[in-house]
Amino acid sequence: MSKQLQQSQNNAPAESNKKNELVTKVAEKVQSMVENNQINIPENYSIVNAIQAAYFKLTEVDFKKKTSLMDSATKESVAFSLQDMAIQALSVAKNQGYFIVYGDKMQFIRSYHGTQAVIKRMSGVKDIWANVIWKGEEFEVEYNERGQLAFKSHKVDWKAATGNKDDIEGAYCIIEREDGVQFLTVMTIEEIKTSWSQSSMGTVQNKYPQEMAKRTVINRAAKAFINTSDDSDLFIGAVNRTTENEFENERKELNPEYEIKEKANKESLDFEEEKPKRKKDVIDYEVEERKENSLFNDFEESQKEPEKETESSGGPGW
Repeated sequence: MSKQLQQSQNNAPAESNKKNELVTKVAEKVQSMVENNQINIPENYSIVNAIQAAYFKLTEVDFKKKTSLMDSATKESVAFSLQDMAIQALSVAKNQGYFIVYGDKMQFIRSYHGTQAVIKRMSGVKDIWANVIWKGEEFEVEYNERGQLAFKSHKVDWKAATGNKDDIEGAYCIIEREDGVQFLTVMTIEEIKTSWSQSSMGTVQNKYPQEMAKRTVINRAAKAFINTSDDSDLFIGAVNRTTENEFENERKELNPEYEIKEKANKESLDFEEEKPKRKKDVIDYEVEERKENSLFNDFEESQKEPEKETESSGGPGW
């Protein structure tokens, strides 16, 4: 047995323990937020179970890349993405989201079902739903007494739902408040495609255009509710971070540096662990910003390794 292989096997239990300790720390941190009334978690949501299910997903080995997602990202970004999932009371076991690694930074991204679940949790929201408008169907809207665009009718032709992207004319979303007032958002297929063109999820959009069209219009409809909500800042922050960049133009208006950072992030996915933070790196910026809020400072201090152990690990280090 080679010295390198033997060393790798000797390090395996230690590496596994560090990964388990990481997810335990995340669960404890989120639980403390609940106990301190910083966030509200539904009674039927188990923080421990959701994070453990995510841990199993993250440690699954990709046989093509010969590594797991967890081994492909920095421990800080893994911790933050797990936290974002738990704060929103979502679960990968229910297909409410998934983890993506850009360079060596992990992010949690909500699915279509996850976005619906999050919006229903927001204060004052009773329900949310979305539908696709197919070619040949009759869809009518009108302005109500308040001068707002309102749903009038949608004559559905089930044969028109071919699942083909070219047969989609648009999509709409309705958010209903607890007082019965409904808010309608409509997007044409041209608007939807414009949003898709700014995303890195082209393969998924082409494979599941119907579900992705719903997801896009839901994200747009939810934007006003998210940014005017009186829910906790931690909850809203997690929601905003995990909203896919469907609306890059609006983000540019809110943050002039966004275009520079986003383009830089798309052009180069090679991040260096010890490289100082750069303003143009959007994901590094978000990680550093959250570190300044001291959400994981105690965790990071507990995870500092002796220098010799780091040098002998031969891996990314935990």
